[in-house]
Amino acid sequence: MTILIIILSIILIALLMVFIAYKESDKIILRNTKRSQITVFPDQLKLEFERVIFKNSDGITLKGWFIPSEQESSKTIVFMHGWGMNKGTILQNTAFLRRKYNLFYFDFRGSGESGEGLSSIGYLEIRDAKAAIEKLIETRPDACKEIGLYGLSMGAAVAIYEGSHNDLVKCVVAEGCYYSYEKVVARWARLHKHTPYFPLVALALYFAKKRLGMDPEDFSPKYNIEKLNGKPVFIINGADDTLSPRHDARKLYRRAKEPKQIWIVPNATHTEVADVAGQQYKNRLNEFYDKYL
Repeated sequence: MTILIIILSIILIALLMVFIAYKESDKIILRNTKRSQITVFPDQLKLEFERVIFKNSDGITLKGWFIPSEQESSKTIVFMHGWGMNKGTILQNTAFLRRKYNLFYFDFRGSGESGEGLSSIGYLEIRDAKAAIEKLIETRPDACKEIGLYGLSMGAAVAIYEGSHNDLVKCVVAEGCYYSYEKVVARWARLHKHTPYFPLVALALYFAKKRLGMDPEDFSPKYNIEKLNGKPVFIINGADDTLSPRHDARKLYRRAKEPKQIWIVPNATHTEVADVAGQQYKNRLNEFYDKYL
């Protein structure tokens, strides 16, 4: 009888772990029910802008802002925000680039003003980026004869993928970029939920792959950055970033082909480089885009 109780207890514990792991997979591929609200808008910064509405290949409505350059330009920078963020998150730290370039900000699926949709921390968001660039080309061909990308956190991973698969993209800035999909999920679970990789995170990743019908790891930046094939890339990372640590940034840099740059900013945590570096941040971005876009 004692042995039977032990066996049944083990089975119940195993089933409970499987159930918890399945629910945890929601956090990997589903958007949080409480999305972050946009608190910074172009008109607050006294910027001229146009609202842009378009659909991705999944039929989800996405919304963005097109901000024309202060001087007429055929060059546009497309901005991609991080997971749980929105287009307003990066607007105030990058709007200075309109001095010479058109700027296009948009919300990924399930973020900001865009429609609901399954999220995947990068893989499905690639479709959103593709749709954003196609919309630009369709509606503003003279303004985007040359395209640069800027991505923050998850957006950086998407920017690297899009840059490596789109001939119209001339250069990429990747800030706070993760190296591997599986590793960033495991690190987030450890930092925010104190969840061990085995068995819960491993099982949650397994369920996420099954529910997506593919393995998002295959779309990780570590597999795509070298496919930029000579397109300039600027890797930016906070020295105190615990989610996308500086050693991951250096690994991405080693995989990238020339021309490439890397900047590890002292005392900066994840997505906080602009706040810490101040004017130097503006100078470095201006120098990169002026040289390569």
